[in-house]
Amino acid sequence: MKIALVQVNPIIGDFRYNCEKITRFAQKAVTAGCDLAVFPELAVSGYPPLDLLERRSFIDDHEAAVKKLIEELPPIPVMFGCFERCEEPAGKPLYNSVFVARGGTIVHKTRKQLLPEYDVFDENRYFEPGSPSDLFSCGGLNIGVTVCEDIWHYAVDEYHSRPVADLHAQALKKGRSLDLLINVSASPYHRGKTQVRQSIFSTLTAQYGIPFFYVNQVGGQDSLLFDGVSLALDGSGKTIARAAHFEEDMVVVDTEQWSGELRSNGETEEVELVHDALVMGIHDYVTKSGFS
Repeated sequence: MKIALVQVNPIIGDFRYNCEKITRFAQKAVTAGCDLAVFPELAVSGYPPLDLLERRSFIDDHEAAVKKLIEELPPIPVMFGCFERCEEPAGKPLYNSVFVARGGTIVHKTRKQLLPEYDVFDENRYFEPGSPSDLFSCGGLNIGVTVCEDIWHYAVDEYHSRPVADLHAQALKKGRSLDLLINVSASPYHRGKTQVRQSIFSTLTAQYGIPFFYVNQVGGQDSLLFDGVSLALDGSGKTIARAAHFEEDMVVVDTEQWSGELRSNGETEEVELVHDALVMGIHDYVTKSGFS
């Protein structure tokens, strides 16, 4: 099976622009012979939508955009982040979710369980935590899907829930194997972030001995800069695919050979990364704000 890891640069709240981009890259994945395309967290709205989530019209328009997107996607399964309404009588009104769409229908859902509320994050203000989801089967693989922070309990001591451990235990209980872990993310860049992420990813693969794919948003969103660098590790923790820094990109991973495309160097000097982050951030602030 071939899987496309697609890092896109959304405009927050521009549903038409974002959905057209998702559809275009999904079609590119089909052309590349892929059997599954994976996009970042909240790819439809862009991350972070912040207090736009408190506007009913924003939620209604997003819901309509997701429905239209699902109808227009190519026939392969496409995994993308969006939010959805929480119908429970108590709690927050929304979930931070990942949908897998195929043939005009939703074939799998995962809802983010760990909602960060430190540093620049305040997701508990808007979202209700999700419950553990079932595995998603595709191309003969049983895939566990997590959303950004769901793997960061390795670095944040305050979390008591362990979403990856729950997925693994659930698979064992049902007599199934957990063959691949995918993390759909919108993780902002700061100096040293590359090393922090790599430590978490290596810990995951070492603990469970399964391949791990990470798909991150890219682009500047006001004060937040997203570096992309989506990547894939095989079961031994070796990096087999890596997307570019600070630009949109799509890399393809072959799960038969556990091999892929390496578009960026994992040893890039920090000063170069900071330079590229600043250039991208200024460019995106000017263009997304409509300045000429």
